[in-house]
Amino acid sequence: MKTLNSSTLGIAMIGMMLLTSACGAGNNGVNENEIDLADSMDVFTLPDASAQAGDGIVARIGEDVVTEAELAAEVNMMMQRMQGQMPREQMEMMRDQITAGALDNLITRRVLTAKAEAEGVEVTDADIDEVIDMFRAQLPPGADFNEQLAMAGLTMEELRENLTSEIRINKLLEEGAVYDSEADESAIAAFYEEHKEEYFTMPENVTASHILVSTQNLDDEEIVEARAKIEDILAQLRDGADFADLAQAESSCPSSARGGDLGTFGRGQMVPAFEAAAFEQEIGEIGDIVETQFGFHIVKVTDRSSGGVQDLDEVRESIAQHLTGQERDRAMRAYVEQLREEAGVEIAQ
Repeated sequence: MKTLNSSTLGIAMIGMMLLTSACGAGNNGVNENEIDLADSMDVFTLPDASAQAGDGIVARIGEDVVTEAELAAEVNMMMQRMQGQMPREQMEMMRDQITAGALDNLITRRVLTAKAEAEGVEVTDADIDEVIDMFRAQLPPGADFNEQLAMAGLTMEELRENLTSEIRINKLLEEGAVYDSEADESAIAAFYEEHKEEYFTMPENVTASHILVSTQNLDDEEIVEARAKIEDILAQLRDGADFADLAQAESSCPSSARGGDLGTFGRGQMVPAFEAAAFEQEIGEIGDIVETQFGFHIVKVTDRSSGGVQDLDEVRESIAQHLTGQERDRAMRAYVEQLREEAGVEIAQ
């Protein structure tokens, strides 16, 4: 089952700001999906195109201009951000496409910034704090926000300054884009009927725990000992021993730290013998010993779902959010295009 995506243009622009700043100020890549400053990587050195570019004009936005040097710097920044995702040779082959995208980004940002300033869009400290709190919440456990900020080459002052600009643009888009914030019930029903197999069909799954006695890299005599060990564990369980306690003490699997809990999984995710046991056992039952290429297992199923298509009532809210998000994005894009036309954008040939 796929997941509905209700992301919006305005939120995406704020998220991309931090990525842009981090890549531009430092020389680190950043995970674009999680806005994770901790996920930095070593990078190769790209040629500094801005050092070779002149002050020629590549675009006019009313009385404002975008120079060759500004465009080259934007291209460099975008290529730095992409370097962990594709080979350098492929990026070089795509340089024309990257350049066109970079120019479009620069123009759009100039247009939106000018409009937001003209409209007097205000950004408060509370607005900035709210976004920073969002970034903090998305850091991995134990990561220090200030340390990660420093690794990205940003001070808190620089971050707040950049956020001010991005939040102002986002507010402009929210205020200027006209759309219906309530999804039509008939549209919700139509979307459900058209996509219920794609989005709303839940697969059969089980939630299970196991205890593993590994046989990997063991000789025949050691495998016999491993079999004796798992049989002894099974006997303890059938005499009433706690499954989680024994898993923590005896299991060779990393899941031992969670009392053997493997979470929820569907068919095709486990090796065949293990899958057969998990999907055939009754809930709460301690099964017979299962042998796989990893060793000997004892499986305990704690929950099961037969799957099937979710009812419309179960997913109505998520569909409504998705459709509203789509309409919001469409309206924002249309508003951006309108502002670009009004600004009189001219791109040099």
